[in-house]
Amino acid sequence: MSMSNLLQDKVVLVTGGAGGLGKAIVQACLENNAKGVVLADINETLAKGIEAEFKASSSSLASTTLDVSLESSCASAVQFAIKHFGRLDVLINNAAIMDAYHSAATCEKEMWDRVIGIDLTGPYLMTKYAVKHFLGREDGLPSSGSIVNIGSIAAQRGTLAGVAYTTAKHGLIGLTKNTAAAHAKQGIRASIVLPGGMKTNMTAAPPKDYSEEGLAMSMKTLDLPVELFVDVQDMANTIVFLASDSGRGMNGAVVTVDNGINAF
Repeated sequence: MSMSNLLQDKVVLVTGGAGGLGKAIVQACLENNAKGVVLADINETLAKGIEAEFKASSSSLASTTLDVSLESSCASAVQFAIKHFGRLDVLINNAAIMDAYHSAATCEKEMWDRVIGIDLTGPYLMTKYAVKHFLGREDGLPSSGSIVNIGSIAAQRGTLAGVAYTTAKHGLIGLTKNTAAAHAKQGIRASIVLPGGMKTNMTAAPPKDYSEEGLAMSMKTLDLPVELFVDVQDMANTIVFLASDSGRGMNGAVVTVDNGINAF
């Protein structure tokens, strides 16, 4: 259900927009009357399918292929939004992958590089090109913009994932806070949400070659009854609020959305 017109006249780019949470974010943006929504995802077939599904009820959606680990792809995605809708107002850094629950002792460098590249370098690159646009807007408006990074409660724990994912999500808080501080006087905001347990495609099954010990430690820490899992649409609505002008006072905010599990 739509909350209101929180994103009226805003152009939003959602990375990882074809995944479980990503699709929910795209839907919430459309329901909140965004002027335009760019669904950017590495899976072109899935992205085009979601675009076709939503275009039956909205003409404000366009999809593009994005590999957040490549700088040229990130720059192109921002330019796609500007070319298609005239500008970009909101960036939602949602694209991410899970690691295989290995500690530093057993994590292969290939896995480390891949997870850091997508989960931390990717948001940095997208932020870089979004902020460049926010600062030098070609539509004549004053500099402004909003960035919402999708983190994890693993950013505040050491036992919920392996070393690569845990490090990436801790680092994402740093990226958020530095962006917020560096550009606050220029009307640019950044915040981060830390989801708790959700049922999405990223958590549907453990990755290949996973550490049984690491996974067992994670499952013991996050032993949740089903009622404490966060609904992806509720999560998406929180993200839309932070991205909108209604969340303008939450610059640099770290917002936990976990149905209270950190309180236990």
